[in-house]
Amino acid sequence: MLKAYLVDDELHALNMLELFLHRTGKVEVVGRSINGFDGLQALDRMRPQVWFLDIEMPGMTGLELAEKIHAVDPDAVVIFVTAYDQYAIAAFELAAIDYLLKPIEMDRLILTVDRIAKGVQLEASRAAACEEPGHQGLEVLEVRLLGAFQAVAPTGKTLAWRTAKEKELFIFLLLHKGSSIHRDRIIEMLWTDEPYEKAKIYLHTCISLLRKHLRQLGFEQMIRYEKECYELNPLRIQTDVQLFQSLHQRRQHSSEILCNELEFALQQYKGELLANEDYPWSAELSRQLEQMALDWMVELAGYYLEQGEGRKAMEMAERAMAHSPFDEEAYRLAMRAYLFTGKYDYVQKVYSKLEQQLAELDIKPSKQTRNLYNSFFN
Repeated sequence: MLKAYLVDDELHALNMLELFLHRTGKVEVVGRSINGFDGLQALDRMRPQVWFLDIEMPGMTGLELAEKIHAVDPDAVVIFVTAYDQYAIAAFELAAIDYLLKPIEMDRLILTVDRIAKGVQLEASRAAACEEPGHQGLEVLEVRLLGAFQAVAPTGKTLAWRTAKEKELFIFLLLHKGSSIHRDRIIEMLWTDEPYEKAKIYLHTCISLLRKHLRQLGFEQMIRYEKECYELNPLRIQTDVQLFQSLHQRRQHSSEILCNELEFALQQYKGELLANEDYPWSAELSRQLEQMALDWMVELAGYYLEQGEGRKAMEMAERAMAHSPFDEEAYRLAMRAYLFTGKYDYVQKVYSKLEQQLAELDIKPSKQTRNLYNSFFN
């Protein structure tokens, strides 16, 4: 039998819901309260499998209470009970989140209870599988952000999305990994044009979906919630962006050319940040990462030249040119590399290509570049 806790500021509604749940023969009501604060105190004493929460309550809404419950008990099932609210209902239906409309209808309640019971059984089976010998409890989710986005578990399964906003929310939290982001900041960036109360509902539904989909891949308690702030567990996720940022920070404190590490980082660079997405809030970070990649390409091309590795210098300089078609230093390195290998005709081709590119901006190569080119043929 399912153990349930009820929270509603209307005593009559509480009484009716408890009566109906009792009639299903499948639910034991282990507690009830008329506000979210008393519900939280009950959470310290018990762990009911199911919570039936009214959305509109003074002091603490059902949405806020649900977040606090999931922060303590991520596996708790939350059913929202509400009078008709077009925004809430639309959001819950889109995210497949259970809800009950007031006045509650017995037939609908029975369907909901049956669905919960099946879900609880599946969750118990999945949890038991995770405890079997040989199961790796601290597996890491590998996420690619440079180029086409992809999140892959060790099993090879990819993270699924029910809505585009769920995906965007995950990426937003991921790029702030290790930091707690206030709910209002997330709403400001992801639901800019939505009314605040409506945006809070959308945020909650996306968080619920994200928790569910991460759990299905075997990643439990990945989203932390405290003091109205959200944070992803940084120990269970690795990203290519994290690699870039970590290397950049270390290089700010060292002048050593970490050739192998730079090469490895650039191997991970499959394109600009979130190449197939359109998130205005990520534009500045994208620019920073592109500049890091260019700086490292140029640095490696120069290093290869100093080491007499002309072919590698040419390849890296050409990659830098393709990455940033207007960066003259990349062209100068390419010309020097082709000269080093005796490919004089390619020196001329590189210079001509630079002239054509800059002509689009109605400018000419700099004096430094012109002098370098002329020195090769004088």
